[in-house]
Amino acid sequence: MKLDFSILTVVWPALLNGTLVTIALTLSVLAIATPLGILVALGRGARSSALRSGLAAASWVFRGVPPLLILFFAFFALPVVGVKLPPLPSAIIAMSAYMAFYFGEVFRSGLLSVPAGQWRAAEALGLSPVHTLLRIVLPQTLPAALPPYISHATEVLKGTALAAAVAVPELTSAAKQVFVVTYRPFEILIAAAAIYAVLDSALLLLQWRGERWAARRRAVRPR
Repeated sequence: MKLDFSILTVVWPALLNGTLVTIALTLSVLAIATPLGILVALGRGARSSALRSGLAAASWVFRGVPPLLILFFAFFALPVVGVKLPPLPSAIIAMSAYMAFYFGEVFRSGLLSVPAGQWRAAEALGLSPVHTLLRIVLPQTLPAALPPYISHATEVLKGTALAAAVAVPELTSAAKQVFVVTYRPFEILIAAAAIYAVLDSALLLLQWRGERWAARRRAVRPR
């Protein structure tokens, strides 16, 4: 079979629209799941044993259930109790809930890397817990948390393909619709894979730069 990539000049607008939806879905999930992950991490270290136990159980459930099942629950099960959402919001909510607990573990590990003495020293100086967190603890947490965070962000990007299962017109869905009409699956799927590779490479570049930045922050500078 001879490949004919000239077909891409015809179907490119459909693939571009799918790419834009994929980017929007990825950024939306990161924008929601990131602060939720920070709250989960802080809750896992709270003084309340009930809160810690509840979040630990929720993390175990969400990280143990396939994300596609959570997506189906948001799109197909919630309408049964009167909550009906369009495909895209359903995908955003489901993926954000799923990733929040993964990010929670990432930020929790980063928080645990900060010596407990930092909190006690800040308390002795009369700093509020919020001020201590924002000005002292989080800046020390980021170098350890950034590389695994970006690694999970690449999984978010690739995981957006699951949204095709509920008719979200992202890149995978667009590619499928196009090759069904054109009967050119090889060319279309290769093009879609190349787009994913470019987007993923951008995140991997951020991860590489983040790892170098984290290494510089952890390095012991000569006096």
